[in-house]
Amino acid sequence: MLRKYFQPRVLWAPRDSGWWVASTFIVGSVLFGLGAAFPLIPGFPQEIINVVYLTGSSLYLVGAVIQAVQGRKMAINDQGDPEATRRFADRNSRAAIIQAFGAVLFQTSMTGTLIRSLSTMQQESVVWAPDLVGAISFVVASTMFYNLHYPIQQRQDDRVSARFLALLNIIGSGFFVLSAVGAYIVPLTDQSLYPQIANIGTFVGAIFFFISSVPGLPPRKKG
Repeated sequence: MLRKYFQPRVLWAPRDSGWWVASTFIVGSVLFGLGAAFPLIPGFPQEIINVVYLTGSSLYLVGAVIQAVQGRKMAINDQGDPEATRRFADRNSRAAIIQAFGAVLFQTSMTGTLIRSLSTMQQESVVWAPDLVGAISFVVASTMFYNLHYPIQQRQDDRVSARFLALLNIIGSGFFVLSAVGAYIVPLTDQSLYPQIANIGTFVGAIFFFISSVPGLPPRKKG
């Protein structure tokens, strides 16, 4: 099963909607990983970290919106039952919309980090709450994709590998939830509850999303 993850991929295919979804999630995951790693560098500007996270969340949003738009157009390969195909498209679309909603919340949270004048209570409502709910939305969407047997990131009719990719997304989303919990702003302190856990959760979650997104790139044709 793992052999197909290491096959050559097309790195530039802008006419392929699947390529856009995969590439935006791949680059977005790399940026989230960098955003979590930069604090390890003494004196690294927080402003740059915020911009890196904002750019990464913007790419996640682009990919999630494309998934939501394309969700109803997906069909099960070799599926001869139109009604089953319609039900699959409906469930697929709902999962994609929930994921896009989560991406919007991530974008809201990352945009809020750029506003310096927020009070602790405002940070909770503008930054922390959208981050947590967005991560939970990703867990819900990934679980729905897993139950479909055919996540829309997977382009081929392969139930085993499709469910494995969705499982990676569930785990990655779970680490994003852990990150959001660690980033909770403690009242009267203006400090995160567990900043190390927040960074580790984001970094590990980004790795899982990166790995699960690579197979979404179109495979390179032989010959």
